[in-house]
Amino acid sequence: MVPFFIYWAIILVCIVWAVFSLGISIFYYVRSENGNLWAFALFNVIAAIVLAITLAIYRTWGWGITQYSSLIYLVLGVLLVLTVIQAILGREKKVVAAK
Repeated sequence: MVPFFIYWAIILVCIVWAVFSLGISIFYYVRSENGNLWAFALFNVIAAIVLAITLAIYRTWGWGITQYSSLIYLVLGVLLVLTVIQAILGREKKVVAAK
């Protein structure tokens, strides 16, 4: 029963993180503070790594929890897509020096 709670707690925390990251990213993008998006992209990568490790552990040890849930794949995909979008939008334009 404990592996079940750990599995779903990790998924729910990552869902909350993805929603929070999306909201804060929109806030920073609207304020033209694009450099801050890189930090959230990094944290999304870390969350995706945690999800991937969790998936590997639960698939390898055969607890059967992931057999009926594809939500972890969806959350992993959302985090990776959000990371790519944040990395693209996080680029700042180079300032051209006056000559």
